[in-house]
Amino acid sequence: MSDFSAFERLALPIIRGLVALWVRPSVLPDDAKSQHRPGRVPVYALEKRSVIDLAVLEYVCRERDLPDPHLPVGARAVLADSLIFLERRTGFFGQRIDRRMPEALRALTVAAGEDLSFDPELIPVSLFWGRAPDRERTWFRLLIAEDWDIGGRFRKFLSLLINGRNLLVLFGEAMPVQSAMSETRGMPRGPRRMWRQLRMQFRNQRAATIGPDLSHRRTIVTEVLRTHAVRDAVRQEARDKKISRRDALRVARGYAYEVAANYSHAFVVFASGILGRLWNRLYDGVELANFASLQSVDEGSEIVYVPCHRSHMDYLLLSYVVYHKGYAVPHIAAGINLNMPVIGSLLRRGGAFFLRRSFGGNATYSAVFSRYLGAMMARGHSIEYFIEGGRSRTGRLLQPKTGMLAMTVRAYVRKPVRPVVFVPIYFGYERLVEGRTYIGELSGRPKEKESIIGMLRALPELRSRFGKVYVSFGEPLPLDRLLERHVPGWDRQQPVTEEKPAWLSPLCVDLAHQIMARINAAACVTPVNLMGTVLLATPRQRMGEADLARQLELYASLMRQAPYSSRVWVTPLDGQSMIRHCDSLRMLYRQSHPLGDIVGMSESTAVLSSYYRNNVLHLLLMPSLLASALSSTILPCGGSTCCAWRAASIRTSRMSTSCTGASTNCRRWSMNCSRTC
Repeated sequence: MSDFSAFERLALPIIRGLVALWVRPSVLPDDAKSQHRPGRVPVYALEKRSVIDLAVLEYVCRERDLPDPHLPVGARAVLADSLIFLERRTGFFGQRIDRRMPEALRALTVAAGEDLSFDPELIPVSLFWGRAPDRERTWFRLLIAEDWDIGGRFRKFLSLLINGRNLLVLFGEAMPVQSAMSETRGMPRGPRRMWRQLRMQFRNQRAATIGPDLSHRRTIVTEVLRTHAVRDAVRQEARDKKISRRDALRVARGYAYEVAANYSHAFVVFASGILGRLWNRLYDGVELANFASLQSVDEGSEIVYVPCHRSHMDYLLLSYVVYHKGYAVPHIAAGINLNMPVIGSLLRRGGAFFLRRSFGGNATYSAVFSRYLGAMMARGHSIEYFIEGGRSRTGRLLQPKTGMLAMTVRAYVRKPVRPVVFVPIYFGYERLVEGRTYIGELSGRPKEKESIIGMLRALPELRSRFGKVYVSFGEPLPLDRLLERHVPGWDRQQPVTEEKPAWLSPLCVDLAHQIMARINAAACVTPVNLMGTVLLATPRQRMGEADLARQLELYASLMRQAPYSSRVWVTPLDGQSMIRHCDSLRMLYRQSHPLGDIVGMSESTAVLSSYYRNNVLHLLLMPSLLASALSSTILPCGGSTCCAWRAASIRTSRMSTSCTGASTNCRRWSMNCSRTC
């Protein structure tokens, strides 16, 4: 408490009462106690000296049964409290920030250096007001939402009152002092090195939570226009078109503003509340799978999200999911067709930056875009782009496009600030908002250009029920490993020039194929996928309800017992539950029959169901090949087991071989074979 003034010490009991009465923070990790190792003395490190932050820390420690931050440190009371503040306010009104190394940290390291048995550990604690997941936002909260500004005492007090229930407390990884000092023990630079490590950890936590410190859009554009590549392109364009350098620079500036995002954290916070209501209105839930894959990425890495592209909802959905899991919203590469009036401006504030479908030999535009992408990566902002380029109209993954991959690789090789890790993502929808549009395009209707009028026409569709949506994270793919395989010693070679290196295309093709394979390996199998797979294999897309339930369970069992990948998620529902679920989505119709209801699909539903079937068809490839090989030989009919194997090959081959069993009804294979046999 010696760091606080007399007024702050008097105000602390009042602040404690307000915190206990009003504040309800979200704490990460959930088991914060695991960050403290038994046998070591914990010392909490806070980024800024604040009475309110201290009161919140006391409250969290008391609620989570963590060590009290006011316990003295060491047998000789090296520190009166288990607290260290990296930044302190100075001046009569506290208008200046003192960023010098705190004396408490110096005293702690000196004591640890003199007594090897004294082994304290520093636990960095970050508090983000207005940034907690699963909270509703309002415009009032946006005024004092967490950002990179220091802020004053009055703003912190407003944060307590307005965002007290919208607070994220993040306990970082503990830093043992003895281990950290092993290389610098006894040296004057030892305490300073530990201080820098703490500052870097706080900065990484803040960047991972609310995004990096992005300057104004105009500042970023200016930074891009000052790069050597853009300057060279501007000079070349001035010579080719015989215009002045000022006019050529004006063209390049126009390209930069056309591309650049205008990210606003306040808008992201506000949009999060709106999107939460939208998902609750449209979908029965958003299910996550394999999220531990994203959590396994090393802190400080540059994350590039590379999802498959099913729907326009993909843009919003991934940003929403990532934000509510405590990660910064990525900058999204969007097609220039989405840069519509009003809509484009809102997307820019949400982190979207726009690119043309083709650069068309425009060297200036290419230089501006590639340098903008490099600037975003160097600043540490995560990037997102769709490796397929456009949305899939068939449900299968499209041929990957390597243009953005090539620019990402070159930007990293040119300036390897932080390691790049690609995170593949699979999207699975039980019903698509654009379902009718896809049916029309598959029937030969030309693709409609995106427009505000088209969006208004689609609003009535939002009244329908769209089931659940699944977001599955694939295995992360570090870029360094591929670079070392294709270009050994790449980090020791000369800097990349503007000419395309010979190794770039093979590397990007390999990278694209690995990403697509990992997207497929993270598929989610829903009742809708299984229903489409089973019913579309029947002659008239219908069959008996009891047979349908058995076939659904058979397919689900095949995918569980012979999984395509350990990351594949398969619905746990039984056959009857799957039928009821699809019936509730109005996918099926029923026809009464004395021997049991007949369940089927209408013609329009069957066309769209082929999309959902194609999402997971690759998961049945191996069972289908085995069943097809088995069916190529004439075997005695073994009853339901025989027919189950035959059913597994519905998409690999249409069986026309005779079943030599006792039943004459098995001459041509059908889904009802299990009954007649």
